[in-house]
Amino acid sequence: MTDIVEEHASAPSWEGAGASLKRERENQGLSTFDVARALRLSEKQIVALEMDDYAKLPGRTFVRGFIRNYARLMQLDPEPLMAHISIGQVEESHQIQVPSQKISFSEHQDKPWLKWLMMAFVIVAVISWSVLEWLGPEQPKSVALSRTTVPVAPLPQIVSAPPVFAPPRMPEKTAETLPSTPVVAAEPAIQAGSATVPATALARLSMTFSGRAWVEVRDKSGKIIHSQNNSSGADQVVEGEAPLSLVIGSAPNVKLMYKGQLVDLSPFTKTDVARLTLE
Repeated sequence: MTDIVEEHASAPSWEGAGASLKRERENQGLSTFDVARALRLSEKQIVALEMDDYAKLPGRTFVRGFIRNYARLMQLDPEPLMAHISIGQVEESHQIQVPSQKISFSEHQDKPWLKWLMMAFVIVAVISWSVLEWLGPEQPKSVALSRTTVPVAPLPQIVSAPPVFAPPRMPEKTAETLPSTPVVAAEPAIQAGSATVPATALARLSMTFSGRAWVEVRDKSGKIIHSQNNSSGADQVVEGEAPLSLVIGSAPNVKLMYKGQLVDLSPFTKTDVARLTLE
C-alpha cells in the first residue's frame, strides 16, 4: 500500500512543469499568443507545453529546449522544470522496454533495428530543420546593418570630385576666381549630408517600470527592436523608425514617454495587456 501512495504523490511534480509556466504567464498579464510570438512558436505548441501534452510536440529534445526558453522568458529557473522532464523520460522508457521483451521472441530479429534506424533518420531531419529555423531569422539583421553603412562612404567621393577636375578646364584669366569655386562646391556637400539626417532619424521611446512587465517593440519594417521582461525600477530607452508597434504586459506597471510626451496606456489596455502603435 505504501508503494501505491508514493506513486500517486510523485505525479503532481511531473504535471507541475506546464502549470508553473502557465501560472507565471497569467501573473504577468500575457496571453498564449504573446508568448508564442516572443518564442517564435505556434500558439498550439504553447498550449501543449502548458498542458504537458508532449505528444503534440516534435520530440523530447525540442520539448526541453521549448521549456527552457519559456522559463527564461518568464524569468524562472529552468532547472527544476528540466528535472520534471527527466522523470517523465524515465517513466516513458519503462513503457518502451515492455514491448521490446515480447519482440525478442519473434523469428525476425532484424526488423526492430530497421525501425530504430528510421527513427534516427527522422530525429536527425527534425533537428536539422529546427537549427535552420532558429538561425534563419537572424541573418537578415546582419544584412540590414551592412546596407546602412554602405551608402555613407561614397558620398564624400561624389561631392569632392567636381572641384578636382574643374580648375584645369578654366582659362588663365579666371585663376583669381579659383579659390572661390571649392567653397561653392563645398556647400552642396553640407546640404546633401544634412538631407540624409531626416531619412535616418529614429523615434525615441522611454519606459520606466514600477513593477515587473514584459514589453515587445517593432519598428516600421516589423523588425523586433526590443523584447524582454523588465524588472521593477528599471529604465529602458528604445530607438527605431516610426511607426512603432508595442505589446505591453502588466501595462499599469509601465510609464511610457514618446518624443518627450507622456503616453496614456489606459485606452489601449485590456486585461492588463496594452497594444498600440505610435506614429
